[in-house]
Amino acid sequence: MTRLERLGMEVAAYQLLGTRTKAATLCALLNATGVAISYAAVANARVWMGQCDAADPGNVAKTRICLLRESLDDVGLEGVIQTHRGFGYALPEPGRSIVVARLIEVAA
Repeated sequence: MTRLERLGMEVAAYQLLGTRTKAATLCALLNATGVAISYAAVANARVWMGQCDAADPGNVAKTRICLLRESLDDVGLEGVIQTHRGFGYALPEPGRSIVVARLIEVAA
C-alpha cells in the first residue's frame, strides 16, 4: 500500500469513527493484514504524531480496543476484532475486507 493510499485510509477511518486515536488504532490493525499485533503496537499507534511509548501498553491497548469496538458496533461493524490473550489483537478476514469496503464507501 502506498503512502497516499494509507493516508486516504486514515482519513476515511477518522471520518467514520470521529477521533484520531480510534482511526490510528483501526489503521494499525488494518496494516497488519490479518496478523495479530502486540499490545504495545496498539497502544503506540498514533497516525498524527508518530510513535510514542505508553507507560502500560496492555491497559492502554485494552482501553483503545474497547472504545474502537464500541464505535465499530455503532456503525454496524460488530465482532470484527479478534483478541489474542496475552499478546494483542487482530482484524482477520472476512472482517478486514468488510472494514476496508466501509472505508471506501466513506471516502467516496
